[in-house]
Amino acid sequence: MAADDSGRGSPPRLINRRLLACPRCGWVHYAMTWAETQESDRQLAYLTRRYELSPEEQALYAAAYRQCLRCESPATSFRAAQERDLDRAAGHLVTPVLVQPEETRH
Repeated sequence: MAADDSGRGSPPRLINRRLLACPRCGWVHYAMTWAETQESDRQLAYLTRRYELSPEEQALYAAAYRQCLRCESPATSFRAAQERDLDRAAGHLVTPVLVQPEETRH
């Protein structure tokens, strides 16, 4: 992340990103890029070594990126975010989700 004037990291910019909405609660997520997915995999490998995570704990970590942060609906049920979803999400955290293009409803 790039540093801002405060010395803290700035949030990623979501320009030209695929935004998805959970049909159950309306929470908006952004689809992770290949690079973000690779970084998540590296982080999981590090955590597994450092804390000796069991296979079950590793699966829980990975599952967090395949479901809605708010209501835990599966990412396979997500749809493309519409203008009303984005209006509702304005000023709120938009969270990452790991999906394949064919996994979302249009």
